[in-house]
Amino acid sequence: MSDTTPPLRLWHLLIAASAFLGVTLAARQYDVWWTALSQLASLAVGFCYLTLGASAPAEGRRVRNWTWVRGALATLMVLVSLAFIAMQHGNLLDTYSVFEHMVTPTLVVIDFLVVGDKLSHLRWWHPLTWLVPPLAYLAYYLVGDLLVYQALDPAHPASFVRHVSLLLVLVLAAGFGLYAAAGQVDRLRARRSLTESARVRTAESSRFVEVG
Repeated sequence: MSDTTPPLRLWHLLIAASAFLGVTLAARQYDVWWTALSQLASLAVGFCYLTLGASAPAEGRRVRNWTWVRGALATLMVLVSLAFIAMQHGNLLDTYSVFEHMVTPTLVVIDFLVVGDKLSHLRWWHPLTWLVPPLAYLAYYLVGDLLVYQALDPAHPASFVRHVSLLLVLVLAAGFGLYAAAGQVDRLRARRSLTESARVRTAESSRFVEVG
């Protein structure tokens, strides 16, 4: 991640394009689209990955900050995808929904797990801080009296608290799951690199012995 190569820039721009396309299609289908978490999460992904794709290579503290952002976005998109499926709105196969709830979440999760060295930048408590974006949306939802989701109706406090609690547990589970998976991927990559280095050294030693 410290060396933003042209292929990596294109990859990040692809993610941004997927996110913006989902929002654009949703805006064409719904008059009021800026109240749902799906569209707002896709907007966040679009702007963040557009910035990643267009900016200079990240170094030092910026790498750590972007790793946190990518983890938070991956966690948020897992929430968007799983919560939407559980709510069964019946429009999962609409084109905008395919992008917002399947394509973009998949790309963001793959990016977080596969791209860059995360072990040196992630901390065990980061998944706790990845609660911030969903909680910010919850505050917006309550202050704006949005009532976008039938299951999240403050007029029914018991049901509201139960569903919010389940969603927060889902966010924590997704965050810690992604943290663990990212660490495992990095360890496998490091092990493979060590194995390859040992193989190269062995081959060079063999050639040196033959020459000698």
